[in-house]
Amino acid sequence: MKRIFPVFLFSVLSFVGLAQTEDGEIDTRNLMKLNLSDWYFARYELAYEHVLNGSTSFQLAFAGIAAEEDFRRYSYNNFTGMEAWNDVEINHGGWRFSPEIRRYAWVYGGMPEGIFVSIQGRFEQWNLELDEDIDDFSGIPEGQFQQELDGNFSQFHWGGGVMVGYQWYSDNGISLEVYTGPMFRSYSRKWSHQGPLTDNEQESAEDAIEERVFPNSRWSQYLQSDSGPGWRFGLTVGLGL
Repeated sequence: MKRIFPVFLFSVLSFVGLAQTEDGEIDTRNLMKLNLSDWYFARYELAYEHVLNGSTSFQLAFAGIAAEEDFRRYSYNNFTGMEAWNDVEINHGGWRFSPEIRRYAWVYGGMPEGIFVSIQGRFEQWNLELDEDIDDFSGIPEGQFQQELDGNFSQFHWGGGVMVGYQWYSDNGISLEVYTGPMFRSYSRKWSHQGPLTDNEQESAEDAIEERVFPNSRWSQYLQSDSGPGWRFGLTVGLGL
């Protein structure tokens, strides 16, 4: 990641430098936008788009992650080797940062409007505070897991992609845009128990998350995603500044 981010930043700056050398002056304007499509994924994102010239803009988007969920499920207990009830509470938190450079078919009156193609980067940290209670400890060796299975799970990913979209801008200063495109994402994950664990206990605790906690979470598919290609889409509404 340390090598990839400077390369991406250098590419963006070079792209911006070339764009600023084009002939013609415009009344540079800005947009503040709210992402409507990511609310389902517990992300609340604001973006600031700044027009550079007659066809180019640069955008910075920052999202906060916040959600709570709890569930109770009768399922196989990989600790005891039998069916048991599991009570799970999860607090979600984190952030996402997305820089983006865009090229429009035209910029009307200083505002970005119409068809655009963009290069976008993404860096995200998603943290989960887990409180897992198991009702039946009869199959667990004496002295192991005799307290609540409280722990912290963190998921970080970086990535980038190419987006194609269309942005409308009305006379009253309201914007609306849709975009979609392929992305590549690389994930790294870490889980830690709030207390000392042996190697075997650590492995079992990690299995508990993958086998019992994640499949019941509202965002289970995303929490178990593999590194590699993916697809991005979005819908935003904004206001000209």
